[in-house]
Amino acid sequence: MQIELNKNFRGKCLVAMPNTKSNIFNESVIYITEHSTIGGAVGVIINKDINEQTDLPLIDIDFINYNQNWSNKNVCLGGPVDLKTGFILYHNETTDELLLTGNDKTIKKIANDTTVNPLMFTAGYCMWETLQLESEVRFNNWLVIDNIAAQLINEIPPADRYQYALKIAGVNNIAYFDFTGGHGYA
Repeated sequence: MQIELNKNFRGKCLVAMPNTKSNIFNESVIYITEHSTIGGAVGVIINKDINEQTDLPLIDIDFINYNQNWSNKNVCLGGPVDLKTGFILYHNETTDELLLTGNDKTIKKIANDTTVNPLMFTAGYCMWETLQLESEVRFNNWLVIDNIAAQLINEIPPADRYQYALKIAGVNNIAYFDFTGGHGYA
């Protein structure tokens, strides 16, 4: 089976197939922040509140220490990699992209910049090795949809983001969805 090497998922969202068994990835919507066929991919889950994840070790990340105005934002589960590190997903006004950073120096810079408004805070992130994501999409582990991350984060409560993303991908009734057909592209 041939894997397409020219697919770049940066800026797109992955929606877990309804039959996903993994605890962390079950009903996940992931925004892909970085992707190349040589270096792999990095992304962040955008629909799981960390307080609802009872099977994960508790983390102690307090973004209020950076900026008092951030006290109204919840910390979400970003993914299984580096759970004890906090990350910020924010909108870059210059390039109109969503960027992810866990670098303490960058977080401090963002905290002091009144023009930057973090979209969400996460504990951990997702990571795929070279061609791993392409393979998972090819084998129908994920639906891929154009970037709706900012819309989901700004307009839809975390608990409703998965169902909303499924509808955007064209899955209105999972009882009639063909889990084996197609290639996971929406």
